[in-house]
Amino acid sequence: MANKPQKILITCIGSMLFAITGAGGILAQTVTYSGNLQFSTGSYFFTERTESIYFTNSLSYSGDYVRLSLSVPYVIQSTPWISYSPGGGVPTGGPGHGYVGRGDQQKDMIRGGKHHIDIPDTASYRQAGLSDPGLNGSLRLYNSSSQNTTLNLNTSVKIPLSNPNTGFGTGAWDFGGGLSFFHRINTVFLFTDVMYWQMGDMEDLDLKNPFSVSAGTGKAFMDGKWMVTASFLGSTKMIDDFEPPMSLNFGLGHLLSSKVSFSGSFSVGLTESSPDISIGAGWSTQF
Repeated sequence: MANKPQKILITCIGSMLFAITGAGGILAQTVTYSGNLQFSTGSYFFTERTESIYFTNSLSYSGDYVRLSLSVPYVIQSTPWISYSPGGGVPTGGPGHGYVGRGDQQKDMIRGGKHHIDIPDTASYRQAGLSDPGLNGSLRLYNSSSQNTTLNLNTSVKIPLSNPNTGFGTGAWDFGGGLSFFHRINTVFLFTDVMYWQMGDMEDLDLKNPFSVSAGTGKAFMDGKWMVTASFLGSTKMIDDFEPPMSLNFGLGHLLSSKVSFSGSFSVGLTESSPDISIGAGWSTQF
């Protein structure tokens, strides 16, 4: 039975779906396909490095006030220790999540004397497969008359379809809800996004329910056809005894036409719960 935070988030999602269904016949509507390819590498708090490739396909519906999207990720990983989530990879330990849950740590003096977890029997591991799809919704709460300032209510659901033993998911539902703010001043813009996540637990690992925050700035140039961004992404703790994930992110976007765009991204992890480096490329087309 869902607890109170889950009930609140499910109610928000249901309200947004109702709004989309009721308003779909009278609002301007667009359908967009988006793709993203990302490579991440890092040792996190394990003794060996994990390399991950995420290939995500998304289909979204947008009206004047609402947006609903479905994302399906395909994952290739060198270890099963990183579980996919809507906010990125989570170092749960995958089939060895009991080691993380118990805090089975060892001293690794080569890496600064910090404690790290050694999970055995994965030296020859490399697998690929579909991960948990995600359903995301957004409802516009405020839009200024100049359209330079917007405030949105956002929700997200991760549907547990993958096997947690592969490292492609946790085997549990995740729910997210929060607000995003955007403000533009000529060619410079500011943005922030705050989300609360209700994380599903694994059999031998209880995940904390974190708040995540993303804040950044960007600038458009060449008549808005090019855009650069810089942002910080962080959250409260998800796993006891380990630092929460935090990263610095940089992006470059190009608007090829009014319906087609491309983007690139580069991220640097700041804590042991984040990958050391992530590089990505994205594209989208509007129908």
